[in-house]
Amino acid sequence: MEQKVFTLGGAVWINLTNTIVRQDNQKVDLLEEPSHLLQWLGVNGLLKDELPDDPGIVTVHDTLVRLRDICMDAISDLHREGNLSDRTYTRLEKKSCDLVLDVRMERRNGSIHLIHEGRSLKDRVSYAVLHSLVETLAKYPPERVRKCEHESCILHFVDTSKGGKRRWCSMDLCGNRQKAADFYARKKERLGN
Repeated sequence: MEQKVFTLGGAVWINLTNTIVRQDNQKVDLLEEPSHLLQWLGVNGLLKDELPDDPGIVTVHDTLVRLRDICMDAISDLHREGNLSDRTYTRLEKKSCDLVLDVRMERRNGSIHLIHEGRSLKDRVSYAVLHSLVETLAKYPPERVRKCEHESCILHFVDTSKGGKRRWCSMDLCGNRQKAADFYARKKERLGN
């Protein structure tokens, strides 16, 4: 699995929803494969010293699946209502109350920062997903959370482009494919076929 698939969403919470993909016209859960789960955690910056056989990695799978369900509901809410429903908000709030966090000070580039991080891998992952969702909603209007426009793609992304005109999860995956299909359709139409 190419690592860039796990970061196309532009935010950890959307990257999590994008772990359900369409392959051969069927939905596939990439988190079911332990190597993909580890890869997703790694490229999203959620692993520290955990080893591939760490028991925490096995237990984080169920947490990720539950979080992904909430994140998918959040995307549906944003598309349908333009904000989070009370039900989705309540589920997010409950998840946040369950977190056990550590707080520490850190100095970077002459500035000090207060760092919040989950104590266990499960808490670290949950906090990162929830923080990402809240940060996205604070920074971007709901219409910037989009589904890829390619008809066979089910991936989402946050459009962070200046003009707000992004259409594809990735030019490599869907944009070029759609542009090629459009080109050949126009060519066929011009030739009268």
